[in-house]
Amino acid sequence: MQRVAVLGSLFFWNNIKQHFSAFPQVQFIHFPYTVPEQSVELIDEAAAQSDILLFAGSISYHYCIDKIKAKKIQATYISFDELTLSLSLLSIQHNQKVELSKLSIDLPKKDILHQVLIESDIQPPKLHVIDYAWVYDQNEKINHFQIDDYIMFHKELYKAGETELALTSLHAVYEALQQARIPASYMVERKQTFISTVNKALNAYKNTLLISSQIAVVSIRSRENATISNQQLWMENLEKVSKMFHARVAQSLQEPYLIFSTRGVIETIDRVYLTSLMRQFEVQFETTFHIGIGFGYSLHEAEKHSSQALFFTTKFDEHSTVLCLVDEESRLHGPLFENNKKIALSNNNQQILKVAEKLKMSAKNLNLIRQFIKLNKNRPFSATELATYLNLSRRSAERMINRLMEQNYLELSGEEHPYHQGRPRKLYKATNLLEI
Repeated sequence: MQRVAVLGSLFFWNNIKQHFSAFPQVQFIHFPYTVPEQSVELIDEAAAQSDILLFAGSISYHYCIDKIKAKKIQATYISFDELTLSLSLLSIQHNQKVELSKLSIDLPKKDILHQVLIESDIQPPKLHVIDYAWVYDQNEKINHFQIDDYIMFHKELYKAGETELALTSLHAVYEALQQARIPASYMVERKQTFISTVNKALNAYKNTLLISSQIAVVSIRSRENATISNQQLWMENLEKVSKMFHARVAQSLQEPYLIFSTRGVIETIDRVYLTSLMRQFEVQFETTFHIGIGFGYSLHEAEKHSSQALFFTTKFDEHSTVLCLVDEESRLHGPLFENNKKIALSNNNQQILKVAEKLKMSAKNLNLIRQFIKLNKNRPFSATELATYLNLSRRSAERMINRLMEQNYLELSGEEHPYHQGRPRKLYKATNLLEI
């Protein structure tokens, strides 16, 4: 069962809940707000509890757009189109008998109204219209959006006697006008628009799951004429790295060495960490490597693509490790990291360096902790789990956790009770401050 978090007003929720029966395999969870900007305070909790975020409209969605992109959250909003406006105007004309010139209208784009009038062969009368088209074109202006400006637009026209009814596309405006006893109508909530929006979101989510669950095969081979003298130590290192990423190493002492994982895990690995790890292996085993990654919907397909990627690595620089990737459509990507090796190694992210210094922690360990949290989708974790991932003692992991707790980068999330007798283990969760 998929879970859809609905971020919108109670008014919006009451309007759409009658359509939930069209999705028996979906659980809808309401995260209510009074005004659109409050969606920013809700998005983290909503994302943690659901698979898809459904925003009531474009305003609340665009308040959260930066976080949606940064965290790659599956999100959408109920769109506004010509049919929605046309049905709303038809309803007013039929039921309330209010002329177009006596309406005050707010909507996403004025052009939508003009297009409807032109296609309906209606000569535009004097119109009282305000929009928020800049939401689509200049996202930075969202910070200056004031819902009161739209409420006052309708109020002043009504009190001046220029209008008889307000037609609004904003839930907060409708509710405010109702409280002020100013005649108002909300744009028609089309059942088909809701169903179509949810269906598209569900299909996109399923496609994302399908892509993330693709099999990934990593082939590793040392440079020609180079042999890894300590095979046991090499395999131990591969096992250690694979365990961190829930992957499995093929038990073979012949090259190429194979690691089996999923695309979702591979794409989660931090580039700085991966580059650092490759350099570490180069020094430790006194050789450079060819690395080929292959994605596929079957093991056979992924292995074939991994072998192809490994072949292409031989066409590049002979003096450093080269990594290429062939995806499920047989497209070659690479060599990866070729243009940013120095940047990756120097760790130029000033914000991370600043936080690491504040925490008295290495930037490498801070990056690993962030990667651990991202890999586990910010689920609560114990000190033991973090210690295993970092290959450190539990006490060392606890010291890092304490430092992060003191600066509010982590917070307590509860306790985990062991199956057998023993003390419960504390569980921790990242706060928004760790989004660096």
